[in-house]
Amino acid sequence: MQQKMKATWICLCMVGLASISAQAAEEGWISLFDGESFAGWEKTTDNPDTFSIQDGAIVAKGPRCHLFYMGDVLNHNFTNFELKVDVMTKPNSNGGIFFHTTYQKDGWPRKGYEVQVNNSYASDPRKTGSLYNTKDVYEAYAKDNEWFTEHVIVWGDHVAILVNGKMVVNFIEPAEAKKSEKSLSSGTFALQGHDPGSTIYYKNIRVKPLPDTPAWQPLFNGKDLEGWEQLNGTAKFEIEDEVIVGTTVEGSANSFLCTKKHYSDFELEFDVKCDPRLNSGVQIRSQSLKEYQNGRVHGYQVEINPSDRAWSGGIYDEARRGWLCDLKDNEEGRKAFKNNEWNTYRVLCYGDKIMTWINGVPTADLTDDMTKEGFIALQVHSFKGDTPAHVWWKNIRIRDLSKTMPSE
Repeated sequence: MQQKMKATWICLCMVGLASISAQAAEEGWISLFDGESFAGWEKTTDNPDTFSIQDGAIVAKGPRCHLFYMGDVLNHNFTNFELKVDVMTKPNSNGGIFFHTTYQKDGWPRKGYEVQVNNSYASDPRKTGSLYNTKDVYEAYAKDNEWFTEHVIVWGDHVAILVNGKMVVNFIEPAEAKKSEKSLSSGTFALQGHDPGSTIYYKNIRVKPLPDTPAWQPLFNGKDLEGWEQLNGTAKFEIEDEVIVGTTVEGSANSFLCTKKHYSDFELEFDVKCDPRLNSGVQIRSQSLKEYQNGRVHGYQVEINPSDRAWSGGIYDEARRGWLCDLKDNEEGRKAFKNNEWNTYRVLCYGDKIMTWINGVPTADLTDDMTKEGFIALQVHSFKGDTPAHVWWKNIRIRDLSKTMPSE
């Protein structure tokens, strides 16, 4: 699954920018290192001799030191971006690439995140591509004495890290992280010289700025169901304390509370709590057409499944093809949904890509182009229990990504 994720949700959302540097081999990318000098870069004062330049590469070999980008590109202050660095490690070497950091004269960088460089360093199990001490990787996806590319994508509260094109980290920063200096904000980049026994080479350092993330817009105003309509079934949808409460009705088919507006490329977020006896879901890019089973709601459904199977966050094709992306091979994802608690879902639809997260944990990654646009709908499933069952939704919001498409 991960091999298909490549530059997924963020790479697709970027706007193509004209190349500023003739040295940037890929369109829209800006070179940050000229291959010959430290122009635009500044060493820390603790051990400046740790860094040198050899054969077009920055070499980190020696006691702790950091090399910060302080050049003119965006006044060395990056918020949303893609960064690519070609790296080579010698055996038992440790290093790192910092982002959203700021220059300091000495010590370990206090601000921002570190992307780990380590293929065989024995004293630290965190391997290349780790978002250090936040989302760690324990398998080596690159080898010593061979060049590899670390690709970092930051957009809003998302961080993706790829090693040689394979996504190894797909992270959404929780809101509480903003209280720490180790959080997403803005800032510059820094390369790490870790210790005297480590030798790391860095070259072809290039960046592609990305547009600002669109603002979130509420889909539910907390007061009434303006902008929504019920299709199929007779389940009840009511509002209690700014929460939409869906209640089963005996004998009812699947019931759907649908947005009147259709959406194509978007990011959707909502909080949901579900009676453990009930199965539910949220439709995306869905349709109700008279010529298709007399208006039956059909299309992609993001699963809400409190049962022991635990496929919440999977993608089911309602009234069409059935399961498209389950969680049988995603053990971490199966643990993400918490019964009898509020759960935060994140859904990304862009082009033929659909991805989901529950409570920040990746749950589904689907590539499918059957339907490109449709409504969003809250489902109350048919139910045969002795007493009515309920499902609750709140904080339903969306941001439209249709205007962030790359130029043709």
